[in-house]
Amino acid sequence: MPSGDSHRGPVATVGELPLAERRIASLESSVAAFVGLAPAGPLDRAVRVDSFEGFAEAFGDPDRPQEGPFVAGARLAHAVRGFFRNGGRACWVVRVAGEPGTTTVADHLGPGGGLRLFTTLDEPTVVAAPDAHAVATGAEGTRAIQRELVASCERIVGRIALVDPPPGIDADGALAWRTASRIDSPAAAAYFPWIEAIDPTGHHTVAIPPCGHVAGLWARVDILAGLHHAPTSEALLAADGATIGLSGAEQHHLNRAGINCLRAWPGPELRAWGACTLSSDPELRYLHRQRIVGHLTASIAQGTRWAADDPGDGSLHESVRATVTAFLDGAWRKGELQGDTAGQAFFVRCEPGDHGSETRLQDEITLEIGLAVRRAGDFRVLRISHRPTVAA
Repeated sequence: MPSGDSHRGPVATVGELPLAERRIASLESSVAAFVGLAPAGPLDRAVRVDSFEGFAEAFGDPDRPQEGPFVAGARLAHAVRGFFRNGGRACWVVRVAGEPGTTTVADHLGPGGGLRLFTTLDEPTVVAAPDAHAVATGAEGTRAIQRELVASCERIVGRIALVDPPPGIDADGALAWRTASRIDSPAAAAYFPWIEAIDPTGHHTVAIPPCGHVAGLWARVDILAGLHHAPTSEALLAADGATIGLSGAEQHHLNRAGINCLRAWPGPELRAWGACTLSSDPELRYLHRQRIVGHLTASIAQGTRWAADDPGDGSLHESVRATVTAFLDGAWRKGELQGDTAGQAFFVRCEPGDHGSETRLQDEITLEIGLAVRRAGDFRVLRISHRPTVAA
């Protein structure tokens, strides 16, 4: 498992390395996952869809085709539609049992279903529970779902939870929610307020949580500008406005508390302002930096699994180091890492030996990488270990 810390260290020197025999594939950075209520479709099973039409086919009610996948009082279908209309290309969906106002925390968190299914998926990088506010137990139940959502993301490198503040509150209410949520994590982000959109079943406006639209916006920015571009000042598409307007002063206070804002300013378009996580640690506060570190680390962890079971010929560690160096060099050239030279942007260490640990397996492969996502030579240091597969 990767682990990480931050320090200012000496600038690493990247010497001449042999051509890597293998290549690390850059993982998809903007696949979403949603859990919530739908009128039909499989329960407690993750379904991958690549369009809203695909979602409607899987989760729409065949007895009420005019209503499709929408349920009065539920927000899953609105979130998935907002995701695709803002630029998302693929997402996973888990339908849970119940109806708005009667569904329970156990429906969302039950063993073998709900949010638990997300831990079995490698692909999603952003997850959300748009019907978390529809549970029968009210605010406390919602907080339990959101805390578990964040905790599940903390266990999977590169994954971030979008948690929605409650509907029908003002800026002061959002700040109170921030305190009551007790979420302090770089694996979580929040946007406020809720947005308004047309309900296609009745052609009237409904309030919906912003998580789906925001996840789609992240995907659009990733595709058009790159992961290193902070998703702020960008227009939110397929939204008819926000449920309340925010002043510049309110936006300032909310941003300082780690809540990103949706505001129709400077023009009539609703835009996302702020790109922060819900971490109180200044080093872990910036959303795009967290996503870069998570994406690069997850890609490297996935792309070097072969090394654990490679018999090696004495040059295995050098080959792994060359493979990772080639990958990070490409990330630096795309602007994801800071520095005028590769040595200022990253370092890679993969040396034989036990690294001072009596418990480390002799054949374990351990990588230490430093990533300059803040400024040149200021490395976030992470370690990735692979253990050989033990035959049964």
